[in-house]
This record gives sequence, structure tokens and C-alpha cells, in this order.
Amino acid sequence: MRRITCPPPHAFTLVELLIVISIIAILVAVLVPALGRARESAKATVCATHLQQLGVATQMYYNENQCYPPHKWKLPNGTSDRWPTAVALYLRTDKLQRCPTVPNWQTGRNNAYGYNYKYLGSLRNNHQGPTVPYERFPVTTIANPGHTIAYADTDGTGWTKPYDAAGKDVDAIGNHGYTLDPTFIPKHALTAVNNNGVAEAYAYLNHRTYISTRHRNGSNVVWLDTHVEHITPRQAYRTNRFWNGIGQEDPTRDDHVSSRVGTGTFRFAAQIK
Repeated sequence: MRRITCPPPHAFTLVELLIVISIIAILVAVLVPALGRARESAKATVCATHLQQLGVATQMYYNENQCYPPHKWKLPNGTSDRWPTAVALYLRTDKLQRCPTVPNWQTGRNNAYGYNYKYLGSLRNNHQGPTVPYERFPVTTIANPGHTIAYADTDGTGWTKPYDAAGKDVDAIGNHGYTLDPTFIPKHALTAVNNNGVAEAYAYLNHRTYISTRHRNGSNVVWLDTHVEHITPRQAYRTNRFWNGIGQEDPTRDDHVSSRVGTGTFRFAAQIK
């Protein structure tokens, strides 16, 4: 009987191998960024959910206290506490006060979410403010809650140095992030002082805080009526209409300064031209 032999297996030539490697490299180059974007999109969605729950908790605080939370207050032992503690009573977990894109950021001073404190609840001393002896507390009525920022993703005062949970470097990302300065601060804010009696017109002395750009070059925002949207610096910092509680520019009801910063450079100047 004649023996049938199988032909030897075909080996890849060098050219074929290089083609296969090139195809794999192209697929990796296409898929890896797409997977990264999908992962970040999922984090942004979770962040939006956290902010909405934060908005609901703030509404619960308002219902119980008939005013919005103060941004910061001094304790008998000389230390300070801040709005995250005030709303924590209405939240089931501390995770709702953290953005999943920056999970290492600590709740407190250098917070991942900032509060529209200048118009909703600044407990700084200010004898020229509308709610003397405080700058803007208590705030019991907001005319247009659906167009008023309550909280948003924040980068704090800095944008050139890495985040430092315990630090006070004004150039570090997240520094003093628990507050958010509006596009233009109210004129009476120029006479506000901190717990030590030192002039502190902006978030940290003369350094203002900014919304973050960590979600699609912008920030998630929860408005005072608890709905959530994504906004860019261009949208947030054109005017004061998203900050002042009335939903529009009105010098008779919102007498603010004309410059976005007291000194130095406004971070998003190029975006709002």
C-alpha cells in the first residue's frame, strides 16, 4: 500500500510576519485610546451621579435649616470645618464627595468638588456684605436655582504643580478646592476677611479657584435645582449668570468687580476670547 505523507507545515516568511506585527500594532494604537476614553467616560458618568446626590443632600440641608450651607466655620478648638461636613449628614457614604477621576483627593480643604460659596454661603466676616456681619450667610432665597451652580469639579487655585492633599501651595492643583470663585466676585468681597482677620477676597487670599477640565475639557456641574450638566470654562466664565443666582447679568442686583482676577493671570483667558 502506498504511503501518503502530509506536506510540511507552511512557515511564515519574514515579510508575512512583519505584516502581522504591523496589523497588531495598528489595532493596539486604535483600541487603547478608545478604551481609555471609554474608561474616562464611565468615570465622568459616576462623577455626575455623585454631584447629583450632593445636590440632593444640599437641598435636604436647606429644607431642614432654611438656608444653604456655610462654606467654612471655626471650631472652639481653633480648627476649621467646611461644607462637606455639613452635607455629610445627608449622604450615606463619603465616596459621594469624591470624583472617581481623582480618587486620591481628600475630602476637606483640597477637595475634588468646589462650592459656589460667594453667592450661596460665605461665612467670612464682612461688615460691608449683604448679610452683615458675614459675607453671604445665611442665604435663604435664590431667584433662579436652575441656572445657579451649586457644586462643580474643581482644580482649586493651581494648575502647574501636582495635587497635594495636605499642602497650601497656591500653584498646586486642588489647593483650596472646596470653594469655587465666580467669574466676577461681588464688590463687597474685596472687604472680606478670614478667621484670622486677614483680607481674603478670593478663595485663598488673592488667589481664585477654578472649575476643572478633567472631564472632556470641562467640568460636571450640579445646579441648585439638582440637575447635572457638563460645562466648559468658556461657558462658565463668560459672565456671572451661572453664579449670581439670578441667571443673568444685572448690575442693580449683582454689583461685581470688572476683572476676573485681582492680580496675576486668569487661567482660561484664551478660551473666553
